[in-house]
Amino acid sequence: MGPSTADVRKRYAAAGVAVSKNYKDLPDHVAAEMEFMHFLCFEESKFRRQGNQEQAERYCGMERDFIQDHLAPWVTDFADCVLATTNSPFYKDAANLLKEFAKSEVGYISEGSTE
Repeated sequence: MGPSTADVRKRYAAAGVAVSKNYKDLPDHVAAEMEFMHFLCFEESKFRRQGNQEQAERYCGMERDFIQDHLAPWVTDFADCVLATTNSPFYKDAANLLKEFAKSEVGYISEGSTE
């Protein structure tokens, strides 16, 4: 567990997310990071629907920081590696979805994230 893992754990805790004691992978595994992004996006959307802009912007800020600090630096290369090394349609689709999500999310947070 290096600095990235420790930072991810801090971000999870700041958002009120705890890693299950039964979870065997590192907290910065791609699956865990994507689950965290799901949580942040869900919470932002929920607060926007409720009209609570302050909380919506709080979660949007966490999304932005997490994308910039943890996902954007490596996720496209990771997805490209998966695409280059698998023949599995499932993993090819998952890698393409990962790339599109990251691209879409970076665009969303760059536009000011207003619905």
